[in-house]
Amino acid sequence: MNNFLKIAAFTIVDQMRHKSFYVLLVVSILFVLMIRGCYQGEYIVNGKQINNITIAWQVSRIVFQMIAVGMFFMVSMLAMKIFSRDQADGSLILFLSRPVFRWQYVFGRIAGTWALCLVFMFLLHLTIFLTVWTKTGAPIPGYLAASLVISINLLFVIVCVCFLSLFMPDFISAVFTMGILLVGFISDGGQQILNNEIVKSAVAPDVNTGPALWRILYPKVFMVQAYADSIISQSRLNPMGPFHPMLNLSVFILLIMTLLLISFNKKEI
Repeated sequence: MNNFLKIAAFTIVDQMRHKSFYVLLVVSILFVLMIRGCYQGEYIVNGKQINNITIAWQVSRIVFQMIAVGMFFMVSMLAMKIFSRDQADGSLILFLSRPVFRWQYVFGRIAGTWALCLVFMFLLHLTIFLTVWTKTGAPIPGYLAASLVISINLLFVIVCVCFLSLFMPDFISAVFTMGILLVGFISDGGQQILNNEIVKSAVAPDVNTGPALWRILYPKVFMVQAYADSIISQSRLNPMGPFHPMLNLSVFILLIMTLLLISFNKKEI
């Protein structure tokens, strides 16, 4: 356990030495500062003026999802070079030449990257939370809890990219993972639209829109995002299938981590 923690801490420091991390940090801060203007001004919908609190909360929900989606690209960039860079610069041999098990190295590298990205995302969400609180005088209930919920999505992306990077070029592993997420967003997002009462009554009220089995079992990254949004909006989540999206994604993470360890143990160093 001590070796695992040391490798995780080293990973955080190592990732923070890269220029790309600070470029992403600056871009993210500028993005957060740019949207501050959305919390001010007067908005009229259907002839009625909307108060600042309602506007700020709705904008914050949208920004919450935009930050979460943007984090997918960040974690992919950081995760895709973990193993290849260590092997190229000799760090992998340095780690494993010591009394360190391979599972400690793999878990430590993944946990360190996940912890760094989790803190990065949480700070951005915290900035939005505090900005809204300052501007409106009313905090958004569940906003920070929802940020912690979607951190499981970041972990899924990291383990998926790391696993695929063992068999394909780094950039391709990141693109392939983004493709997996895109399919899930289209499938689950489309299902949510079809199950909307307004859409069902207007398009096809008598058509059975039940999802296929593969869609029920597919990684529920989008549904975790929807679950986080339901925490913020304090609304009811309509899950696809009998399994909660958090359980679905946890099973996939455990499965991919198992395959990753098996594949890495067979890898020639």
